[in-house]
Formats: sequence, C-alpha cells, structure tokens
Amino acid sequence: MKDRLQSSTSFEFIKFGLEEPPDQPDQSLSVQRDAFWSYCGPLLSTLDDLPSSFHDWAHAALSGSLLPLLLPFLTFVNEFIRTNGLDHYWLTIRATKATTEYNKPRWHTDDMFFNRSSGDGGGIWARRRSLVVGGREKTELDLQTDWKLCATLLGPATMFIPAEHQAAARATCRSTKRDLATDHMCTSVRCVGCGATAEAVRDKLTTEFAPLGLVQAEPGECSIFRIGQERGAVHSEPCMSRGDRIFINVVPGKRDELSSLLAKWGMPFPRSWFIAPGVLRGHGLT
Repeated sequence: MKDRLQSSTSFEFIKFGLEEPPDQPDQSLSVQRDAFWSYCGPLLSTLDDLPSSFHDWAHAALSGSLLPLLLPFLTFVNEFIRTNGLDHYWLTIRATKATTEYNKPRWHTDDMFFNRSSGDGGGIWARRRSLVVGGREKTELDLQTDWKLCATLLGPATMFIPAEHQAAARATCRSTKRDLATDHMCTSVRCVGCGATAEAVRDKLTTEFAPLGLVQAEPGECSIFRIGQERGAVHSEPCMSRGDRIFINVVPGKRDELSSLLAKWGMPFPRSWFIAPGVLRGHGLT
C-alpha cells in the first residue's frame, strides 16, 4: 500500500479492501432521508469503537446495513493514516436522496481545514516548532496535512478533472473567481451577492471544463487528494438525479488541530453527532 500521495499528482484512486466490489448497489441498502453523521477523535479501530450516535443515525437515515461497506474502508483509512504519522481524524458520512442539485457540476478545490499560522511553507500552511536534537535546538516547519480521503459507499463517485488538466483547471478556477467577483457588502451568512457570484462561477466553469472530461473512482476504490488553492484537486459532486448516495469524507489531523477546531464551535473533543430533518443529536465522548 502506498504510504503517501505522490508529490507530482493532486489525486489518486486506491482500492480500499473490498474483495468483490459490488457491480450494482445492494438493493437492501437505501437512503430514507437526507442526513449526515460526524465523528471527530481518535481512529475508530473496531466495530465496538463506533459511537452510539452512528447507530442512531443509521436507523434514522438508512434501510439495510452500511457496515459491510464501511468497515473495510475504515480499516484501510486507519492503516493509511497511521502510516503517515497521524492517529486522529474527522469523519463525515452523508446520506442523500436523489437530487438534481448537481446535474450542473460544482467544480472547486477544498480549502485547508485548520488555521493558517506563522512560517512559510512554500505555499503550504505551516507553523514553526522547536526540537532539541543532539543537545542543540533545531527549528523546522511543522506542515499541516494537505490531503484528505473520500469514498462513495452507495451511488456515483466524486468527479475529478483528469490529472493532466489539473494545473490548468486550478488556474482557471482562480481567474474565474477573480474576474466574476462583485464589489458588495456582505450583511448575512446567506449573502445574495456572494450567492450570485458563486452561481456565475459555477456556470462559467461548467462550460470551460466540459471539453476536459472527468474521471471517477471505481466501486471499491477511494479517492486521496490534495486540498488548498495552490495544489488542491479540482473536483465536484457527481450527478445524483438517478438514485441515492452515501458518501464518506475523512479529514486527518493532529489531536490539537482537531480539538481546537471543535472548541471554536463550543464542542467538546472527541465528539460525534448527527443531523437529520427534525433531529439533532450530539454525543461528547470524553
């Protein structure tokens, strides 16, 4: 198994352990209502580690069992993350009923997840840390993780611009956002001006990227890809108008990075929670 994403690429597809990936979705597994479940904490190594909130969410959102697909993925993810020197992550599983929302792609790169700190990392967010080596203090860059993982356990996989066009696609994303930006004052989280700009960017990129084609992971494969504006992979949610989708997103990180992120929202660490229509439940795990 590869222990890290190659520096020369922005994404890769890797098999995550299903011996016989299903050609067709399990007919017993379906989405009953749009809902997501999140967990932020140490790696979940066994079935017994899954918080009770996961089972509550699955009961509220799904019919059939997700575990035969989820557990092989978690086994792969845990090994991959440990190999890269980390032992915490933020998991989100999103269950979505069929929707036309993404019949028009939403091409974008993901931002870095943690606060930018001092230091220069050649475009990568970094902070400086001091180590004592051989009796001497040595200062080096402590780079923030600049990659994440995702997989689709039911339904179509995330779409990526082909690797050979990624650099040009990132440049087009940046220039399009700059050219279509409007000078206005934001007065609300749901700013109409920002929303109009985002929709104009979406329309423009849909047209610009159509000739480039797209690639998607096969069943039983996950996507490992870079984040950040400089090297992040240009991707989009897939068309979901033909059926249900269950998608899992994994943000690896250091314990202090993830705990600080939750603390900003007044949440304890570790933590799990889920949101479904009419239901909001959270569970502190400390």
